Amino acid sequence: MNKSTKTLKYFIIPLLCIAVMSCSGHKKKGCEHHSEVQNSIQTEPFNLSALPMGENINTILKSAGAMAASDTVKADEMTLIGNDRLAFSSENLLHFNGISLDGKNSKNTNKVVFHYGNVDPKIGPVANEKNDKLGMYQLDIYTEKEQKALFENLNKTLHTPVFDTIHNNFESKITGNEITGTPNKFRQEVAIWKSKNLTYYYYETEMENKSDELRCNLFVFKDKEWKEFLESSGYPDADKIFLK
Repeated sequence: MNKSTKTLKYFIIPLLCIAVMSCSGHKKKGCEHHSEVQNSIQTEPFNLSALPMGENINTILKSAGAMAASDTVKADEMTLIGNDRLAFSSENLLHFNGISLDGKNSKNTNKVVFHYGNVDPKIGPVANEKNDKLGMYQLDIYTEKEQKALFENLNKTLHTPVFDTIHNNFESKITGNEITGTPNKFRQEVAIWKSKNLTYYYYETEMENKSDELRCNLFVFKDKEWKEFLESSGYPDADKIFLK
């Protein structure tokens, strides 16, 4: 993966979805959820929505039932310079506020992507990244049932978004050196929530008469570098994100 690339590989921009949690096997002050791990046996469901930014990636995997980096799945998503990312489709990690986001369609499997610091010792940190510390987590959801459950949960727990809009457009295609329109309609929905110091950016796109083209993304983060990452990656209305 070329970490200097800040554009996504999809012609039609991927959707979004995000919220995170993790506590280590012992209690921490200020932690909203406690997932106890004894002998690698998970005694409570992992909860993404309670995961704090800055959590150690290894602690996150342990709290999900001793997951390992080797359990990651292929992901085309890019990340910021100075960061690395791990993607998982494991049901253990796809829990958000009491709902399971585990699922797949004929083309894709739902997954969570953790973006965490990987500082070059020669260059040092590029922005605010710290080694192995979570900077942002991302949900990629491709199934309608789980997409609706996630959106309803966000509205219920975070209430009215600070920004939301719907775009109706037509799909484009590249023919030779020209971009031409097609009769295929697609719908894009963007919603942004703020809760405490976290931003939740939700992006959903749905192609008319193509149920397997549904995709929803949720990005959860707090630092401005991730807002700039979404903007440079072409996500619509990312400029409407206000961090203060």
